[in-house]
Amino acid sequence: MSQISFDELFQEEKKQENTISDIPSPLQNDILELIRKGETSALSICEHLIKLGKYSNERFSTNKPKAYGKVCLVLDKMTRNGLLVFVEDIDKKDRIYKLNS
Repeated sequence: MSQISFDELFQEEKKQENTISDIPSPLQNDILELIRKGETSALSICEHLIKLGKYSNERFSTNKPKAYGKVCLVLDKMTRNGLLVFVEDIDKKDRIYKLNS
C-alpha cells in the first residue's frame, strides 16, 4: 500500500480544479446578479441566497448563517477565476467583493 504526500494531494486537487469548466454555475450566476444589483457583502449575498431557497436558513448561535462559509468559498473561487475582486475582510465578520472590471 503506497502513501500519498501532501504535495501529491494538492497537485491532485489542482488537476481536478483545472478540469472543471470555467462556465459559471447557476449559483454563480445568482451571485453575479446580486453583485450587479449592488450587493457587495458576502453576508448579504448569503441572506439573499437563503431567501431564494439556494441554502438552508440554519444558523450558528451568533445568528450567522451556516451557509456563509460555503458562499465565501464560491465567492473566492469566482475571485480566482477573475470574475470578482476581493476588497476587504471586515473584522472576520463579513467579506466584501466587487465585480472585476
